[in-house]
Amino acid sequence: MTTINYMYNHLLYLGYWLTNSIVLLLSTLVTGNSVILGGDRFNTLEASIYAGFWLTFLIWVWWDFAIARKFKLDKGVIIFGFFLFVNIFSLVAVSRFHFFTGFELINYFWVLAIALLATILQRVAWKLIVNRG
Repeated sequence: MTTINYMYNHLLYLGYWLTNSIVLLLSTLVTGNSVILGGDRFNTLEASIYAGFWLTFLIWVWWDFAIARKFKLDKGVIIFGFFLFVNIFSLVAVSRFHFFTGFELINYFWVLAIALLATILQRVAWKLIVNRG
């Protein structure tokens, strides 16, 4: 089976959500004041869970778009590049709506590093969940 056939696996979605929430939480520890989680509406943990959900949702939307457009995502480098792009775009989009998501990138220099870490850990979650199932 190809990568695309696993998109609707609910455990995979939850695995990505958990992974993205952890990455966002870690990003505040590593980047200092360049990433803000929380604020008036959410504390840090709530913001990481909520923003992680929206990050995962956007990734799934892009993934569904790739399925509809019949993108060839069979090779490791291609799928990694696709998801790196999707993570960068999604992080910026979630940050732009920081009043609602609780996640804000102050310094966009960090977006590539956070997206790279998210992409790597998403692949780990993929291997753990898909290979287990």
